Amino acid sequence: MVTMEEELIAYIARALVDRPGEVTVTKSPGEGLEILQLRVASEDVGKVIGKHGRIARALRTLLSASAHASQTRYALEIID
Repeated sequence: MVTMEEELIAYIARALVDRPGEVTVTKSPGEGLEILQLRVASEDVGKVIGKHGRIARALRTLLSASAHASQTRYALEIID
């Protein structure tokens, strides 16, 4: 089952990259939190991370705010 948080991260990432068909978000359990792994094409990693990590930080902030209602903690990993 795909969660709202997974859909949110995938939607935003697809808008940022040149190859939106290669964006995938998978969820795996961690210790006390859920880990979302965002995979993008290798040439799009910089676009998802942004200058000085600003876009990655913004994605993590949105993820945290979205997850607050469900009282679930998430971590976001960006993988090329």
